[in-house]
Amino acid sequence: MKTIIQTFLLLSLFAFAASCNKDDDNDEGTYFSAKIDGASFESSDLLAYAVDFTDYLNFYGVKDQTAVESCYISVPKGTTPGTYTFNQNEYFALYSDANGVGYSSRWGLGSGSVTIEEIDASHAKGTFQFTAYDATTETMKKTFTEGKFDVDFR
Repeated sequence: MKTIIQTFLLLSLFAFAASCNKDDDNDEGTYFSAKIDGASFESSDLLAYAVDFTDYLNFYGVKDQTAVESCYISVPKGTTPGTYTFNQNEYFALYSDANGVGYSSRWGLGSGSVTIEEIDASHAKGTFQFTAYDATTETMKKTFTEGKFDVDFR
């Protein structure tokens, strides 16, 4: 009988824990996603995050823990909510595909923009779209659409 009660209490604890939401204000948790040439790229939780470097803020999405595939958006520190056009210096995006080939909005005829909706010392949220070219030949192109992120700073 004692084992049945312990099992019931343990199952009740798991059910209670599963029903609790860590962050009631954000049901989706942290995420970074986009369509790359029409295919979905998604990362969430620990694989979607922001980093505050000395002069830049970077918003990251990593496909999974074993993949090389990742993307990030870089903006100057001090950026406030608004829409910013990617350029060769301050605002840009980088992407590494599953084979480790690097692409950037800085190379070739790269272009795009990021819209910062919310940003403070602990969190950033926004949308983006861009065209990126490979680092080697600057002729291979990737197109990113429907990009969005909602990330916490580490």
